[in-house]
Parts: sequence; structure tokens; C-alpha cells
Amino acid sequence: MRTPGTFINYGTGCEYEAVSRAHQRVDLPAHVITDAISNGTLQVHLVSGCKCVTWTDLLRLKMEVAK
Repeated sequence: MRTPGTFINYGTGCEYEAVSRAHQRVDLPAHVITDAISNGTLQVHLVSGCKCVTWTDLLRLKMEVAK
């Protein structure tokens, strides 16, 4: 069962999370996500009309913040 706001590209196997829910899913403050998007650390992808970030990039950001 999928979580709302989560998208999967079955062709590439890439998973995406809606920007609006990303901070909740990785337990980071929302401003960390928006700052990372603003400074180019997180790339935004448009998936089914929804602004999303990849799980790979999101988890990488979480690891960087934890350092």
C-alpha cells in the first residue's frame, strides 16, 4: 500500500515524495527542505502535477544534516 504523496516510476524504480510531505517523512524541519530546494541541493521533479523530490536525494540530505 502506498502512502499519499509518494510516487514510484516503475520504469526506473525511482521513488518520489511530494515536497509538501517530505519534511514529515524524513523528520526534518520544513525549512531545511525548502532551503535545500532554493540552494539547488534538492532538485524538484514534476510528477502527476505534483512537485516532488527523489527519496535518494531526500535521504542524502537527511544524512548531511545529521553530520
